[in-house]
Amino acid sequence: MKAYLTEIMESIQGEGLTAGARQIFLRFSGCNLRCRYCDTRASLVKPEKGIFYLKPGSNLEKEFFLNPLSIEDMMKFLQSFSSKWISLTGGEPLLWTDFISELIDRLKPSGYKFLLETNGTLVNALDKCIKGIDLISMDFKLPSATGDDNWDNHYLFLKKAVVKPCYVKVVVDDRSREEEIEAVFDIVRRIDPQITVILQPVTIMGKADLSLLPFLLVMQEKGLKSLKDIRIMPQMHTFLGFI
Repeated sequence: MKAYLTEIMESIQGEGLTAGARQIFLRFSGCNLRCRYCDTRASLVKPEKGIFYLKPGSNLEKEFFLNPLSIEDMMKFLQSFSSKWISLTGGEPLLWTDFISELIDRLKPSGYKFLLETNGTLVNALDKCIKGIDLISMDFKLPSATGDDNWDNHYLFLKKAVVKPCYVKVVVDDRSREEEIEAVFDIVRRIDPQITVILQPVTIMGKADLSLLPFLLVMQEKGLKSLKDIRIMPQMHTFLGFI
């Protein structure tokens, strides 16, 4: 069993409900979407080599590994890290469900936990590995960001994801429209209004676009009329200077 990865590292989680926690990041290659604000464009293709960062949170010390990577080699890399939380990210990790399922089976007995960071569109792929996932971070990809209408897939995906602890995240930029974010709120309300929604201002050149805060505050106020928990959170690791 092998998969293509662009990066393997240990760092601080900068997004979502586990922000600030130390985690291992497995950045899988390939994605079925093309978001115009994507901050991991190197992960859109299958690279001949991936990068293994030796120092937590830093890109100053690194080694390269050959792709595709086997489960056995992956487990050797993981021995270098102290964290027992693994973030499955990308790209889109659910393009590699067979690899992920086997990795989970191998590592769960040793106490590892898994956060799935996904674009929430590959509904059937989720079935293959959801049993071993401990937390799901599902992005809503707005039509203004992708050029595509993913509302039906997002609805079906979230309906399956709620059997596990989960939250949803929306990256907002200067093209995001009020009616799009309200559509996110409506889907969450129909499935479970207790689900946390995180409104994340887009990161540009390593800095959150704080000019979006007035708009985000307006949308947060509107959403809280029907949802329990809506938070405005930028990418924390960019403030800390971590990768």
